[in-house]
Amino acid sequence: MATIFKDKSWWQFTLTRITLSLIVGILLGKYVFIPKWLLLLILSGSIIVWIMVDQLSMIAYFKKRWISGLSILVVFIGVGISVYQLATKTTIQIKARVILQGIPIKKPNSYQTTAAMGETLLLIYFHPYTNIHLLNAGTIIHLHKKPLPIANTSNPGGFNFKEYAASQKTHHQIYLTSKDFSIVGETNLSFSISLLIKAQQYVLKTLEKYIHNLRERSVSEALLIGYKKNLDKELMNAYSNTGVIHIIAISGLHLGMIYALLRWLFKPMNHLKKMQWLKSSAILFIIWGFTLLTGAGASVLRAAVMFSFLLLGAHQNKPNHIINTLAASAFCLLLYQPLFLWDIGFQLSYAAVIGIVLFAKPIEKWIYIENKILRYCWQLSSVTFAAQLLTFPLLLYYFNSFPNLFLFTNFIAVPISGCILYLLIGLLLIAPFSIIAKPIGTIIEWLILQMNSFIQNSATLPFAINEYIQVSLAQTICLYIFILAWAVWIAQKNRVSFWLGCSGVLFFIAIRSIDLIQLQNQQKLIVYHAPKYTAIDILEGLGHRYLGDRALERNTILKNNYLSPTRTLYRVGLPLQQTTMMLRAPFVISRNKKVLLVHPRLAFPELYMIPEIDLIIFLGGPSIPFTKIASRFPKTILVFDSSNPLWKIQLWKKEADRLHLRHHSVPEQGAFEYNL
Repeated sequence: MATIFKDKSWWQFTLTRITLSLIVGILLGKYVFIPKWLLLLILSGSIIVWIMVDQLSMIAYFKKRWISGLSILVVFIGVGISVYQLATKTTIQIKARVILQGIPIKKPNSYQTTAAMGETLLLIYFHPYTNIHLLNAGTIIHLHKKPLPIANTSNPGGFNFKEYAASQKTHHQIYLTSKDFSIVGETNLSFSISLLIKAQQYVLKTLEKYIHNLRERSVSEALLIGYKKNLDKELMNAYSNTGVIHIIAISGLHLGMIYALLRWLFKPMNHLKKMQWLKSSAILFIIWGFTLLTGAGASVLRAAVMFSFLLLGAHQNKPNHIINTLAASAFCLLLYQPLFLWDIGFQLSYAAVIGIVLFAKPIEKWIYIENKILRYCWQLSSVTFAAQLLTFPLLLYYFNSFPNLFLFTNFIAVPISGCILYLLIGLLLIAPFSIIAKPIGTIIEWLILQMNSFIQNSATLPFAINEYIQVSLAQTICLYIFILAWAVWIAQKNRVSFWLGCSGVLFFIAIRSIDLIQLQNQQKLIVYHAPKYTAIDILEGLGHRYLGDRALERNTILKNNYLSPTRTLYRVGLPLQQTTMMLRAPFVISRNKKVLLVHPRLAFPELYMIPEIDLIIFLGGPSIPFTKIASRFPKTILVFDSSNPLWKIQLWKKEADRLHLRHHSVPEQGAFEYNL
């Protein structure tokens, strides 16, 4: 056995292979339809083969061990398929009586919360003048109107809120005024949920009392318990662009800091063997309490489960590879919630930790530094670089950008955020003693102010970020093949790994080249979904011409939310200086199509003088001669953009249906794409 483990080191990673099998099963459950009878047959057959091989003699077992191993992996593939099917099997029922799951949170134009509606959740928006003080977690309300399905109104390449909400078992939404609902009563929440809500309210009130500036207080709320409702969007954008968004998004970093603090606090108990279980139990209790308090996100759950395995494994006195510990935590999380596999935080969290485990020490050994302080600085830098190595492809794939200053900003911001976190924990403990708590709050506020200033100043540098990087799923896989294969080549000088890494780069370039060649011939018009704004792009090859409200172009946040994802998807760069299309108000004329723009400030043409119109876009709520359009251009398509009020769009849709005219409502159906 010792020889086998020495010659075939991959035998040590049993939990890793089992977890990978579970992941394969979950993916099959999502993308391949497998009947229950076939799944049951595969599971039964695999278990029978497993048992039969296990009954063989020792010599025969080692000859047939690959059959036993394969059958075990097939069993866990089946388990993955089953847990995915169970997790996504939800009965959607529309009920008039719902139970609020939290206190409504203030938004720019409403108050938002969720409510339990049978097996699913209902997303509720309350009118800003609603008496919110009467609504708490556990309040039962009776709806006087019917909830509406959540529609996908995203732009091409943008965030798909409908899909995200469905993953949270939220399929409907509703907007309520004080006349649209009535309070029926209260339901008793479980002790644990009630305790967590009270703990969160205590934290928020304590921070409000001792940290007076809203901007700094919002960062402290996010850093301590992951409460991001009050965060300034521009500040979040700066943190994201400098590669330190994980500081204000509760992750394993925060739990790691708390775990290190707890280990230090309980260090005096190390020499008391009989107290080790008490020490571990106390640490686990605090870690899981903090995890639940922060909302139990995928990344912090991963860290909590991993630290739990580390603590429990320490009592077994058995050597265990940290990759197996990571795999065990992923296995438990995916059994609990298989949809975590598509959670960006889950993916980035595991990629970062695996990167640190695999690459931090080898990178650190590249440079030997005698000075202790400089050596410590290099160790921190090597950990940051290792974490970024495996998250790099995911950052390109999901966010289409890369923070160039991540190494520099993390080196400064992470230690400061650690000090702030420890001070915040201390502030909660001494909050009843105002004399001590006030100066601590002042120090915290000053530190956060300095950190915010540093991050924002770094984000304003012209080379802080590379944007508009379009990377497909296939290209992301090629990047991972390149990184992992060349890592093996550097470590072991394996020729196969070298050529495999080169193949990854070549395939990446080939996919990009083919995509660029295809897109060079595109001619497309896109009407964006940008609430209360007009936004139209005319794409021609790899350039674009923008027609619409300039506020969207000037405002970085609005531009990143509504325009940039689509432009990145279609790889369009700078605005066109010259174009083969004719832009003659109120017309957009291409070689094959003619588009009419209707706006109160644009003169409406005499329709009898126009031979053909393929598309009519209505902007800014104009008066429309539907009857003339129907008689003259019955095959034209009508598009109502997001600058039109919804009540007017509803009237237009009814009139268009009466006249048998095709139409598209951008606020209700999402962006409109049209090939010119």
